[in-house]
Amino acid sequence: MLYALIAIVLLFVNALCAYFMKQSAVMKGYGEDSHIWAICFWCGLFGYLYVISLPDKIQQNQNQQIIELLSKRKED
Repeated sequence: MLYALIAIVLLFVNALCAYFMKQSAVMKGYGEDSHIWAICFWCGLFGYLYVISLPDKIQQNQNQQIIELLSKRKED
């Protein structure tokens, strides 16, 4: 009985951590309907490391816009 309760608590904590990692991926520019939650839930720590290693799409787009604006300014 105690082991079942511990397992349920661990699954709940894992699901909660996977949810927060999904929110982190959304803030990095990945869609709401991404596969991140499932990867984090089923792979655990390796899924969390996967999300951490994802590149930040929003920052990449901002950097690209800055480069384009600077190159246009240099041409003028």
